Formats: sequence, structure tokens, C-alpha cells
Amino acid sequence: MARIYPQRLSPETNSYAERQLYEALADTLPNDYCVFHSVRWLLRDGYSGTRDGEADFVVAHPDKGLLVIEVKGGSIGYDGALDQWSSNGNPIKDPFAQAQNNKYSLLSKLKEAPFWRDRFISLGHAVAFPDVTVRGDLRMDAPREIILDRADMADLPAAIERIYRAFADDRSDVLGSAGITALIDVLSPSREIRRLLSADISHEAQEMLELTDNQFRLLDILTYQRRVAVSGCAGSGKTTLAIEQARRLHAQGFRVLLTCFNVHMAEYFRSLGLPSEIVIDHFHHLAADYCRQAGMALQEPSDDEAARFYDELPERLMEAIEVIGPQFDAIVVDEGQDLDLLAWTSLQALLCEPDTGILYVFYDDNQTLYPRAGAIPSELRQAALSLTDNLRNTQAIHQAFLPFYHAERMPRSVGPAGRVPEIQYYQNEVQLKSQLRGLLNRLLVAELVPAGNITILTPRSAENSPMASWKILGNNRFNLSGSLKPGEIRVRSIYKFKGLESAVVIVVGLSTRDFQDLNKLLYVACSRACNHLFILAEEGLPDEYRARLAAPRWQLTES
Repeated sequence: MARIYPQRLSPETNSYAERQLYEALADTLPNDYCVFHSVRWLLRDGYSGTRDGEADFVVAHPDKGLLVIEVKGGSIGYDGALDQWSSNGNPIKDPFAQAQNNKYSLLSKLKEAPFWRDRFISLGHAVAFPDVTVRGDLRMDAPREIILDRADMADLPAAIERIYRAFADDRSDVLGSAGITALIDVLSPSREIRRLLSADISHEAQEMLELTDNQFRLLDILTYQRRVAVSGCAGSGKTTLAIEQARRLHAQGFRVLLTCFNVHMAEYFRSLGLPSEIVIDHFHHLAADYCRQAGMALQEPSDDEAARFYDELPERLMEAIEVIGPQFDAIVVDEGQDLDLLAWTSLQALLCEPDTGILYVFYDDNQTLYPRAGAIPSELRQAALSLTDNLRNTQAIHQAFLPFYHAERMPRSVGPAGRVPEIQYYQNEVQLKSQLRGLLNRLLVAELVPAGNITILTPRSAENSPMASWKILGNNRFNLSGSLKPGEIRVRSIYKFKGLESAVVIVVGLSTRDFQDLNKLLYVACSRACNHLFILAEEGLPDEYRARLAAPRWQLTES
């Protein structure tokens, strides 16, 4: 029995002829064959930009090579005078030209990937007419030996072998098992991305969250789409999909940029071991880097000049692009809501095809924390797809941040039940220090939570937080930036930790004295916690917020 991808025929396959052939190939070919149904790709073309490609079936064998098969059902006719093919009396495209063109298009697509670049591949094509019997050659380019008809369906392995012989070439490289594996990775990539829930938190059982099948299928469905926006709540898998889409586009031979606004998010991307050819950078560093490549003088701004420097950087990037030219075939943007209009304009100018090049944007409007941000191009936003399953947080944490989330369609949690988040109120910094010391002692000593699994978030910069002046609390040293050393507790601003996550989050310093609208800050901060969440808030927090931070969603812990 052959390996076949996908393993189940899509209910969207309306062609009875394709369904027949799918079942026959799967059931009758030996297990050393590999079959792909409804294969789609985007081909980079030096003349017309990018072109779509599709094959009804691709058959692969480690020793014999590849076959591209076009399928046509019903009664088949050909009018030589008009050079017109028909199915059940209706005009159709020339199936042999389709098969041949798709064969060469697939070859070009494969050659974009490093594995295939220097290999001579045995590649043939055929046309399947499973509803009719063909007696002989139909045309000079349509000999009987490359046709699968109704009679061939009775002994499909022999018919496939006959087609392979028609295209046999002694010069061809043998695919082998490595070639089959590489082919699967290009034509039918399968990724399982699992997040392990900590077993150390209150003896919680070890569980996994997996990206849902629907979200796996989302990228497959979007294969033909060059411009896509995907919105979703925190924890809905946007970042995971952005990473996977960047990897897939690279595997197809495209020059890819994976970018974001957040410095720490870019560092996280780099830590994943993605192919080195994928350019990974946060927007402002990317812009500054290209400006320097263009020979433009840039100096590190002082604190007083920083805001103006970063505001002007997109315009400087546009000037740089005029010198160095576009750089990418495809751009994937995570946390897209953070970029302003000028940033979007300059990003699109980095595409070799600014108006039609491949652009994938993942965003959450509820996490727009910066002035002038949220300027995602309207043509993308209007057709945005929505992710509504929260895959990151426990159900308890999900329920805790929902009052701060605003959308027409509310997300749902598919994670474990989890523990109710806890909140404490303090009157002054002395009381805050005592509360935090006690909480850290409980987590590290009683609950045995590793220090690296704990993150303290503050609405101000880490350097301006109380933890910066304390430096050490009991036996715990705070890390305000950079890589964690063993035993250190991470302290970050809510802004800089946006898009990232931690098993345990402690939110410190919430007040309305400096922050008039805490809705988005609370939403972003609370949704960073995967397993357990704590808030240490000022006693003077207004009633409207205290009401949302109360039972049954929150457990009040007395000082």
C-alpha cells in the first residue's frame, strides 16, 4: 500500500475521477511508492514575478523518479480541426499540455531548494481518463503509453511502471530515501508543535498543547494566497504559524524576511534554529542595517533624540532601498499591529514585487500599545482570517483576561483547567517588597518552580521598576536584560515582553496614576502566563478594574 498525502481525501475534492484514482493509487501501488494529491506551489519567475502551479497527482519512487499526472473525468473528446479538448461535451484545457507544463513547473520549484539544485531528476508526465477506454495514440504528444484509462485501473501498478519506462533516462540520479524525505518536506510538510505544561507547578499533571489540525490546514489552504492577514487573540498560535510559514516559504526557494517590532521577539526567532537564509530581525534594526549598507550615516541616538530617530527611520529605509534595491520575495510579519503606516510602506518596498509580492501578517488589535501603530494595510485587514482558539493559557488564565479583550467574536480556551490567578494589593513599596519576597519563596521553595520559568512584568521599563533598585530580594537576583543566568528572575516591561510567554507571570506596579487605560496592558500582561498568574497591584486601583480582577476569575490573597 503506497504512502499517500494527504492521508484522507479532502471532502472538497468534487471530481469523481480524482477520487477514483486517489483510492486506486493508495490501495494498489506497493509501499515503496509515495503519492501526493492536489499539490500546489508558487514558483518564482524572473519575468512575471511569481506563478501558480498545481498537479492533480505526483507519484514518486526512490529508484524510478517522479510522475506528474493530470486527471480528466467523463467522456473525453478532441477536435483536431479546432485543437479543442472536451469533457462531457464541455471545452477543457489541453490535459497533455497541462501535465507537461506542470511537470516543468514542478521541476523548477524543486530546483529552488538546495537539495534538488544539482540533481538530475527523472521526471515524467501522464494523463488519466479513468472513465473511458483509449485504444491507441490520441496525438503525437499523447501516445497511449502515457495514458491511464479505465482498463489500466484494473492493474494500476503495471500501468504506472509502463509510464516510468516511457521516460526512463540512464543519466538520472536515484532519489533514494533521502530524496523521498526531501520531497515530502516540500510537497506535504507536516509539523507538530507541542508546548509542554510544567509539571512543577502545584504538582499539575504534565500535559501538551498541540496546534490544531484546522490551523495546520490553514497554511495549506493559503498556498495560493500572496497577501494574507491573520488576526487572533493572545495564545492563538499566530507566532507559531508565522514561524512555520517563513520556514515553508524558504523551503520553496523564496528569499524570506521574518520580522516584528519587538527586540525580544526577534531574539526568540533566532533561538529557534531556523535556516540561516531566512533573514530575521526586528524592524528598526533591519531598517538601520539597510541604511548602513546603502552608505547612509547613522549614529546611535541619545535618549532625547531616540523618538525622532525611530520616527524618521522608515523614511530613511525608503531612501536606502532606492540604493540597494528590493531584497525579498516574501515577508512574514508577526505582531503586525505594532507597526505604523510608514513602517508598512517601507516594508512593502523591500519586496521585489511591492504590490503583489508575498506578504503574511499576524496581528492582534487588542495588543496595540504604541501610538500611531495598528496601521496594517486596509486591503489585508478587510480580508483577515481569524484564529479563535487559545492554545497557550490555561482555561483559568484565559477567563481572567477576557474582561480586557474586545472583539466581535470572543476566543475560547482549549488548554487544561489550571489554577485560578491570584491578586494582592499593597499600600506602599515596603509592603510590595514583602509580598514579592513571600511569593517568590513560595514558588521557588514550596512549589519547586525553576527560576527561569518565572517572569516579573511591569508597565514601566525594567530599569525604572522597584526591582532595579532592589537588585536582590532575599536569595533572588533580578535580571533586567540579556540572557538569564542560573537562579535569576527575569524582569521585563509589559511592552518588551509582548508576544512572548512564561510558565509563571507576576505583574507588578499596576496603577492608573501613570496609565489612564489599563485594559490593553492588563490583557497583554495576563496573557503572557501559560500556567499560573499573579498580580501585585496598588491599593488605589479604581473600582472598575478591581471589579474585573475579582472572584470568580481571581483569588484575592490577603497581605
